[in-house]
Amino acid sequence: MILGIDIGGANTKITEIDENDYKIHHIYFPMWKNNEKLTELLKKYSENVDTVGIVMTAELVDAYETKKEGVNDILNSVENAYDCPIYVLDADGNFLTPEEARENYLKVSAANWMATAKFVSEYIDNNCILVDMGSTTTDIIPIKDGKILANKKDLDRLMNNELIYVGTLRTPLSFLANKINFRGKITHVSSEYFAITGDIHVILGKIKEEDYTCETPDGKGVDRDACLTRVARVLCGDREMINDDELTAIAEEFYAKLLKLIREGVDEVSKKYELKNVVITGLGEEILKDALKGYNIKSIKEIYGKEVSLATPSFAVGMLLKKYIG
Repeated sequence: MILGIDIGGANTKITEIDENDYKIHHIYFPMWKNNEKLTELLKKYSENVDTVGIVMTAELVDAYETKKEGVNDILNSVENAYDCPIYVLDADGNFLTPEEARENYLKVSAANWMATAKFVSEYIDNNCILVDMGSTTTDIIPIKDGKILANKKDLDRLMNNELIYVGTLRTPLSFLANKINFRGKITHVSSEYFAITGDIHVILGKIKEEDYTCETPDGKGVDRDACLTRVARVLCGDREMINDDELTAIAEEFYAKLLKLIREGVDEVSKKYELKNVVITGLGEEILKDALKGYNIKSIKEIYGKEVSLATPSFAVGMLLKKYIG
């Protein structure tokens, strides 16, 4: 059996591939406080494993002083969990041994997008923009004539509209706007950690409550009432001061700003590379459909199912490894 593992900052996703069958596991596992327990988690998925392929973004969490330290610690945890060959996919789309990955730690840092992009270019569309909206970020990856043209480092991708730090769940609403229109007035909002995008997406029905898998800002529930309560706090209010229709309108305004951020990023990449086909994946697929109207859209959820869409990098690195080892 092959394991494809995507070790993220907030979520670890594991795909078990056994011949033509696969099973996907989604684990909320905040590495900024649980990194010392990673081996323990991975060992739960170590039975009958022949080969492991990994990608990672968790080296960026603030449990580590540097990316080098993060990559080394993550690789140590993986090696302690598995007694079999381990391969690490780098930002060039190459599989490295753990030793090579340590030597080239910047190449394997935040390289999970490459697994998805390489899989898309080989199995779905070799002339497209891959847009992957997860819980925390949105990747915008140009693929032309089978070549993945995105910058390799997160800093460079941020500078070139290829990485937008807005996601389906974890983005604070104050990141989207510091002012909104409320009761006919342009109104400042609080920058406190009161509400996140998961709240507005539940309120507006863009995700289901069971998809709201991260911790909430107040530690309370993910039902619509709890989400409305948190959104009221963004205006330093509560549900006695602001009614539910007004709170829904506030959610709609923040949602429009989120869509604009994504649309602007994709439009810039589309113009630069003359690409009109878009392949979407991730928890935010339905949101991306709203943002990218007018593009020719292919959905990984519609092709492979929701589970693959929610864990595409882990599925992709597993499938690519299967092909690599023959």
